[in-house]
Amino acid sequence: MASKQGVNAVLTKSLRRHIKRARGVVSGPLLHIATLMVMTQPSSRIEGLDGLRAVAVMTVLVSHIFIAVPGVLQYSIFRTFARGGFLGVNMFFVMSGFLITSRLLQDKETSGQINWRKFYAHRALRIFPAVTVFLVAHYFYAVRNDFPLSVTAANEFAMTKATFLQYANYAVYKNPMTQFVDNVSLWSLSIEGQFYIAVPIVVFVLFRKNRHHYWPIGVILLSIGILAIQRGLVYNDLGWFATYIRSDTRIESLIIGMLGAVLVMKTNVVKPVFLRYASFPAVIVVVLIVLYGRADGSFMWFGGMTLFDIACLVIVLALAQNVFFASSILCWKPIAWVGVISYGLYIWQIPVFRIIQRHGETLSTTERLVLAMTVTFLLSALSWYIIERPAMRSRWGQRLAGTYRSKAQ
Repeated sequence: MASKQGVNAVLTKSLRRHIKRARGVVSGPLLHIATLMVMTQPSSRIEGLDGLRAVAVMTVLVSHIFIAVPGVLQYSIFRTFARGGFLGVNMFFVMSGFLITSRLLQDKETSGQINWRKFYAHRALRIFPAVTVFLVAHYFYAVRNDFPLSVTAANEFAMTKATFLQYANYAVYKNPMTQFVDNVSLWSLSIEGQFYIAVPIVVFVLFRKNRHHYWPIGVILLSIGILAIQRGLVYNDLGWFATYIRSDTRIESLIIGMLGAVLVMKTNVVKPVFLRYASFPAVIVVVLIVLYGRADGSFMWFGGMTLFDIACLVIVLALAQNVFFASSILCWKPIAWVGVISYGLYIWQIPVFRIIQRHGETLSTTERLVLAMTVTFLLSALSWYIIERPAMRSRWGQRLAGTYRSKAQ
């Protein structure tokens, strides 16, 4: 076994890039510590994760492009994505569950407690600045155009309020007319927001004492099982749309991501060699379910979505441990950049597509497609460079999180 100094020498370099090499040198507890350090770095430090975000957001975007460009439905690939592309949201859920839980567990291990103020401030800074600008801009558009598609001012205001109060998915479920509001895609942000509110409390309760770590894992597994059964019951009683939109039928994806973080941070059961060989079948499962899954089909709600989420988790863990077979593709800078601006792409896509649907009647299919993609990417890039990144780096944001240090300090 290599000396501790030897391991530290490896870790002081780009640990993520060289962890694979380090596995040939060290073993046992030191290797586990090195792996934990990799797994708990910020998402931008996990090579390929931005690329996976790009895959997720483009899956969603392509599934909605027919709104602006109905002509694309003559091609089978677009019809396929129109049915199964909604699963890109699940990819985001699994990644979020994994990353958020990893950071909370890391904070608890390093400082012995959860920094509640820092956690909630960082989540608010990541979500609200961009979505606030988006909602204000869209509200002015809606007022100017007299709330098109029979959407009333009351529905517009209801969705805006529900987005800020983190219950937009239930607003859509309870009031079908809100489906016609251009910001309807923000329903999924509310499910993530609900998870963000709850997960620090869950981590605090499950890991507040140095009890055996398999007890919390058992609780999480039991929760996943109960939620999977609940999803099937809701589908049988209320149909596919209720199952598609409700928190109790969709939050399982985030909890599966949470499970992955706990398994890696608290146990040695997730082996890199397993992830190396399991990642390729996981990709096959993801692709097949996207291609053949349907939101209105029973397979998705009776195990199909759980299988999809587990496959996504395998890919995330393989990326985090630097053993994913296609990481070089996901790390390609243009793909990674799409992942960086993926939040903006998600919130701007449907409004842009619907505006082109309303005002682009004279444009050809090609012109509509080029215009839709160009405007969506432009607005998303502006959102990242002008709103999102500056907000996260701002002094007022750091003061809000309690992390600001003046130069004098």
